[in-house]
Amino acid sequence: MNSDMKVVKQVLDGDTEAFRVLVDRHRNKLFGVLMRMLADPQLADEVAQDTFVKAYTRLEGFRGEASFSTWLIQIGIHQVRDRQRKLKREASAGIVSLDEIRLGNTSGWEPADSRQAADPLTNLDAKEKWEHFEAELARIPASFREAFTLRHLENMDYGEISHITGDSPGTLKVRVHRARALLKARMEARGVELGGSTAAHSARLTRKQEES
Repeated sequence: MNSDMKVVKQVLDGDTEAFRVLVDRHRNKLFGVLMRMLADPQLADEVAQDTFVKAYTRLEGFRGEASFSTWLIQIGIHQVRDRQRKLKREASAGIVSLDEIRLGNTSGWEPADSRQAADPLTNLDAKEKWEHFEAELARIPASFREAFTLRHLENMDYGEISHITGDSPGTLKVRVHRARALLKARMEARGVELGGSTAAHSARLTRKQEES
């Protein structure tokens, strides 16, 4: 029995305080995924909290067939999808704008001034390149962003992503391919030459960001 399963068993046996161990252990990874889905720290934090609440209420249903982290991300992804559907319903009723549907609340995620595209960015450090990359990641279609994030930023295989999202591996591969093409084009429009594989480049930027 792995360590997460042991904690789950403790919680189910009545030690409810032990759930905090799971929260502390998986909070950062969950938040990172949600942040890339929603492009808003406050909203990502709210959805993360909702995800942990839902995970706690469904804990008896966790069988360990996937890792606890994967199970948690699955709940989080469906929470995000629920919010996106709600925004679309509200937009159709004229309650929210189309921009809010596309990105949610984008505070702090405004695109760089378009004039920057004419400037050479080859000397940008890894952190600056990452900020440009995340800004563009936030602007591709949600289904592409979801698949790309799980495949290339969380390093999950297509079988695992399929388990999380409910989409077929074939569909996911198409979305990832289109996401890579969009991101490459958008980054190059900013004057950032990715070179080689967009996925490999983004993974390097992720590691640099995590180290900073």
